[in-house]
Amino acid sequence: MPANKNALIRYKTIDNCLRNRYRRWTLDDLVDACCDALYDTEGITKGVCSRTVQMDIQIMRSDKLGYNAPIEVYDRIYYRYADPDYSITDMPLSIEDCKLIKQAINLLENNKDKNSQDTACVLNKVQNRLRTILNFV
Repeated sequence: MPANKNALIRYKTIDNCLRNRYRRWTLDDLVDACCDALYDTEGITKGVCSRTVQMDIQIMRSDKLGYNAPIEVYDRIYYRYADPDYSITDMPLSIEDCKLIKQAINLLENNKDKNSQDTACVLNKVQNRLRTILNFV
Protein backbone atom coordinates (compact mmCIF):
# COMPACT_ATOMS: atom_id res chain seq x y z
CA MET A 1 0.00 0.00 0.00
CA PRO A 2 1.37 3.43 -0.88
CA ALA A 3 2.70 5.55 1.97
CA ASN A 4 0.11 8.25 1.45
CA LYS A 5 -3.06 9.13 -0.39
CA ASN A 6 -1.30 11.45 -2.84
CA ALA A 7 1.02 8.66 -3.97
CA LEU A 8 -1.96 6.36 -4.51
CA ILE A 9 -3.69 9.05 -6.58
CA ARG A 10 -0.56 9.44 -8.70
CA TYR A 11 -0.19 5.65 -9.19
CA LYS A 12 -3.80 5.32 -10.29
CA THR A 13 -3.47 8.32 -12.59
CA ILE A 14 -0.31 6.95 -14.22
CA ASP A 15 -2.07 3.58 -14.55
CA ASN A 16 -5.08 5.17 -16.27
CA CYS A 17 -2.83 7.09 -18.63
CA LEU A 18 -0.72 4.09 -19.61
CA ARG A 19 -3.83 1.99 -20.21
CA ASN A 20 -4.94 4.53 -22.83
CA ARG A 21 -3.17 3.15 -25.90
CA TYR A 22 -4.63 5.83 -28.18
CA ARG A 23 -2.35 8.52 -26.83
CA ARG A 24 1.41 8.80 -26.58
CA TRP A 25 2.39 9.64 -23.01
CA THR A 26 5.54 11.63 -22.36
CA LEU A 27 6.89 12.27 -18.88
CA ASP A 28 5.53 15.82 -19.06
CA ASP A 29 2.08 14.49 -19.99
CA LEU A 30 2.13 12.13 -17.00
CA VAL A 31 3.23 14.99 -14.70
CA ASP A 32 0.38 17.16 -15.98
CA ALA A 33 -2.13 14.33 -15.52
CA CYS A 34 -0.94 13.75 -11.95
CA CYS A 35 -1.13 17.47 -11.16
CA ASP A 36 -4.68 17.61 -12.55
CA ALA A 37 -5.75 14.51 -10.60
CA LEU A 38 -4.34 15.87 -7.33
CA TYR A 39 -6.06 19.18 -7.89
CA ASP A 40 -9.39 17.54 -8.78
CA THR A 41 -9.43 15.10 -5.87
CA GLU A 42 -7.57 16.93 -3.11
CA GLY A 43 -7.48 20.57 -4.20
CA ILE A 44 -3.67 20.51 -4.19
CA THR A 45 -2.31 23.31 -6.37
CA LYS A 46 1.38 22.80 -5.63
CA GLY A 47 1.79 20.27 -8.42
CA VAL A 48 4.17 17.39 -8.93
CA CYS A 49 7.70 17.46 -10.29
CA SER A 50 8.94 15.14 -13.01
CA ARG A 51 11.33 13.43 -10.58
CA THR A 52 8.36 12.38 -8.42
CA VAL A 53 6.61 10.80 -11.41
CA GLN A 54 9.86 9.08 -12.44
CA MET A 55 10.16 7.61 -8.94
CA ASP A 56 6.49 6.57 -9.05
CA ILE A 57 7.12 4.73 -12.32
CA GLN A 58 10.18 3.06 -10.80
CA ILE A 59 8.14 1.91 -7.79
CA MET A 60 5.31 0.69 -10.03
CA ARG A 61 7.81 -1.34 -12.06
CA SER A 62 9.27 -2.92 -8.93
CA ASP A 63 7.91 -5.58 -6.61
CA LYS A 64 7.99 -3.16 -3.67
CA LEU A 65 4.21 -2.70 -3.77
CA GLY A 66 3.57 -5.89 -5.70
CA TYR A 67 2.69 -4.12 -8.95
CA ASN A 68 5.55 -5.32 -11.16
CA ALA A 69 4.10 -3.06 -13.84
CA PRO A 70 5.45 -3.78 -17.34
CA ILE A 71 6.08 -0.10 -18.09
CA GLU A 72 8.25 0.46 -21.11
CA VAL A 73 9.71 3.48 -22.85
CA TYR A 74 9.49 3.48 -26.62
CA ASP A 75 10.92 5.91 -29.16
CA ARG A 76 13.05 7.11 -26.23
CA ILE A 77 10.31 9.44 -24.99
CA TYR A 78 6.92 7.74 -24.67
CA TYR A 79 5.64 5.51 -21.87
CA ARG A 80 3.16 2.64 -22.10
CA TYR A 81 2.43 -0.79 -20.70
CA ALA A 82 4.14 -3.60 -22.62
CA ASP A 83 1.03 -5.68 -21.89
CA PRO A 84 -1.99 -3.70 -23.15
CA ASP A 85 -4.30 -5.55 -20.72
CA TYR A 86 -2.25 -4.76 -17.61
CA SER A 87 -3.57 -2.56 -14.82
CA ILE A 88 -2.47 -2.16 -11.22
CA THR A 89 -6.14 -2.38 -10.25
CA ASP A 90 -6.68 -5.75 -11.97
CA MET A 91 -3.91 -7.71 -10.31
CA PRO A 92 -4.70 -11.41 -10.02
CA LEU A 93 -3.91 -13.47 -6.95
CA SER A 94 -0.65 -15.36 -7.03
CA ILE A 95 -0.38 -19.03 -6.10
CA GLU A 96 1.22 -17.96 -2.82
CA ASP A 97 -1.73 -15.67 -2.10
CA CYS A 98 -4.12 -18.54 -2.75
CA LYS A 99 -2.18 -20.79 -0.36
CA LEU A 100 -2.36 -18.14 2.37
CA ILE A 101 -6.09 -17.72 1.84
CA LYS A 102 -6.53 -21.49 2.03
CA GLN A 103 -4.67 -21.53 5.36
CA ALA A 104 -6.91 -18.76 6.68
CA ILE A 105 -9.99 -20.71 5.60
CA ASN A 106 -8.71 -23.79 7.40
CA LEU A 107 -8.14 -21.78 10.58
CA LEU A 108 -11.66 -20.37 10.43
CA GLU A 109 -13.17 -23.78 9.73
CA ASN A 110 -11.40 -25.26 12.75
CA ASN A 111 -13.06 -22.65 14.93
CA LYS A 112 -16.55 -22.99 13.39
CA ASP A 113 -18.21 -23.30 16.79
CA LYS A 114 -16.96 -19.84 17.71
CA ASN A 115 -17.83 -18.26 14.36
CA SER A 116 -21.03 -16.35 13.74
CA GLN A 117 -23.41 -17.02 10.87
CA ASP A 118 -22.01 -13.96 9.08
CA THR A 119 -18.50 -15.40 9.27
CA ALA A 120 -19.74 -18.72 7.88
CA CYS A 121 -21.40 -16.91 4.97
CA VAL A 122 -18.21 -14.96 4.17
CA LEU A 123 -16.18 -18.14 4.52
CA ASN A 124 -18.39 -19.92 1.95
CA LYS A 125 -18.07 -17.02 -0.49
CA VAL A 126 -14.28 -16.95 -0.16
CA GLN A 127 -14.07 -20.72 -0.62
CA ASN A 128 -16.19 -20.56 -3.78
CA ARG A 129 -14.15 -17.69 -5.19
CA LEU A 130 -10.89 -19.47 -4.39
CA ARG A 131 -12.10 -22.64 -6.13
CA THR A 132 -12.95 -20.56 -9.20
CA ILE A 133 -9.51 -18.93 -9.22
CA LEU A 134 -7.66 -22.22 -8.72
CA ASN A 135 -9.58 -23.84 -11.58
CA PHE A 136 -8.18 -21.20 -13.92
CA VAL A 137 -4.59 -21.57 -12.70
